[in-house]
Amino acid sequence: MTNVSTEEAARQSERLAAAGRFLAAGRAEEAAALIEAALAACPDDPDALNAYGSLLLLRGDLTRANDVLGGAATAFSTHAGLCANLGAAHQMAGRHAEARHCLQRAAALAPEAEAPLLSLARARLLAGDTVEAEEAAVAALARNPENAEAIGLLGLIALTRGGHADAERLIREALERGAEDPVLMRGLSICCLRQGAAGEALALAERAWLAEPLDRDGLEHLARCQAEAGRLAEAEATCTKLLAFAPNLVGARELLARIRLAQGEPEGALADLTAFAKANPGSTAALNALAGTARQSGRLAEADALCREILRREPDHSTALKLSEDIALAQGRFPPRSESALPDGVRISVPPDMVAGEFILLSRFLPALAGEDGRVRLHAQEHFLPLAAHLPVGFEEGPPQPGEATLPLFSVLRCFDIDGDWLADPQPYLTADAALAARWLHALQEHPRPWIGFTWSLDVRGFRMDDVRAAIPPGATPVSLMMGEGRHALARWSEAIDAGVRLVGFADMIAAIACLDYVIGPDTAATHLAGALGVPGMAAVGAHQPWHWASRGERALWYPTLRVARQTRPGDWSAVVATLRAACTSIVAEVSAPAELQPAMASS
Repeated sequence: MTNVSTEEAARQSERLAAAGRFLAAGRAEEAAALIEAALAACPDDPDALNAYGSLLLLRGDLTRANDVLGGAATAFSTHAGLCANLGAAHQMAGRHAEARHCLQRAAALAPEAEAPLLSLARARLLAGDTVEAEEAAVAALARNPENAEAIGLLGLIALTRGGHADAERLIREALERGAEDPVLMRGLSICCLRQGAAGEALALAERAWLAEPLDRDGLEHLARCQAEAGRLAEAEATCTKLLAFAPNLVGARELLARIRLAQGEPEGALADLTAFAKANPGSTAALNALAGTARQSGRLAEADALCREILRREPDHSTALKLSEDIALAQGRFPPRSESALPDGVRISVPPDMVAGEFILLSRFLPALAGEDGRVRLHAQEHFLPLAAHLPVGFEEGPPQPGEATLPLFSVLRCFDIDGDWLADPQPYLTADAALAARWLHALQEHPRPWIGFTWSLDVRGFRMDDVRAAIPPGATPVSLMMGEGRHALARWSEAIDAGVRLVGFADMIAAIACLDYVIGPDTAATHLAGALGVPGMAAVGAHQPWHWASRGERALWYPTLRVARQTRPGDWSAVVATLRAACTSIVAEVSAPAELQPAMASS
């Protein structure tokens, strides 16, 4: 500012400070009056022009914001705030490269400030550049280790990369430090959903939506959480509301179809999506939603045909390629062996979002991938390492070194000539710790055989504890392998042994399962472990037919000692319960007297 008195400068500073508070609170009209007064007092004040640009951004007037901020930033080239806001205008308009240049300059112009670095981190994260986003967030955190926004951004970066454990830890820390960003609440909600904590996920989604009720993504996520928590009527109402003002929102259309699947209405779910796809013939996204819903309803042939059409239009469509491969595996068709040679001693990387069941299934290949030193180089989440220790091979664990060859664990399927006959060998590939198994065997011998282990799904639409209870007949000893909060439901089933209270990790669970006569349950780690240990049992599988429960007849392809009982209609488990009941009844009949059981134990 030029030619203004000290008193006028103080009044100008007070106006702009108050305007900044109103802008931060989203109160555009109150801010506008103060900014207009500031500009009237000094039209060339760069701080007032910056505040005016912020007001225009808040109102969504990108054209005028770009004009005002562009002109002011040109005139006042060393003003960090103007440069940062101009970067924000570019970002909102989708000009990611221009936004990056502006925000990098703003950070350089204000080397002690955190805000430009945080803006740069947010912009690069939105542009999909997690590397530079992380660098900027780390730099902001170095300037202020207590900055909750920087911690939260690191959590969102981890979430984008699939590191759900790190994401949850960082986002929780940011929220505990006072961050009230609805994006963070939604990010933590996503982490909770992945863990099966639908109640907490829903509570966080509701908080996020209340904080930003006009956010369309927040409303869609709220509907997803309502569905996962079993509040299907509410989820359906939320989707209907969302589609009223965003009728072409494919994600909401697909979610509504999935809700109807859960309500046992597969025909209606598919009919609605089919009509939407026909009404939007050029929309690959609509076809992809229809393919995914057909896959979830168990109509694999229809889903496969839709994937082929998507790939005809877009040969590199990543979602359709992945879904097509998933369908092939679910149908018992295996990928061809790769012609490229596998580098000796390649490090196997386990994606951070891989579920335990898939790791258990695919770990059967790890011994065959050992290097010349007889060891497998592995990079996996820490909780998988105790499980890997039960494989007959040594491990070198750690992140890849610079220049080291890596292979995603799922890709090992292309390293072998796989067929159903090759998988039919019932030889177990996991062994239990002998001392732990002996203790479990001693504890179980106090109870009559057969010992039938079980788990159930925490998803209210999945295979529930009451379904398991109906499947296990009198004369057997039911042994619950549930861990965590889910096991509290056993208070309603006094006859069941709560083994989960003594299970502290994979080593204990492997030892307990190795001692059992039979294991039943849905798609959980315990069911996979039974198959890997060669313990007989039966998996209760939904109509969507997860690829790892592909079968020949009733026999699981990947686990020869397990059978598969599959839903014929989404939402209806009655036929599955009947099949399991018949199998368990046969086991009871076969066990005429206690016999010495020899579990699959490690020799040392």
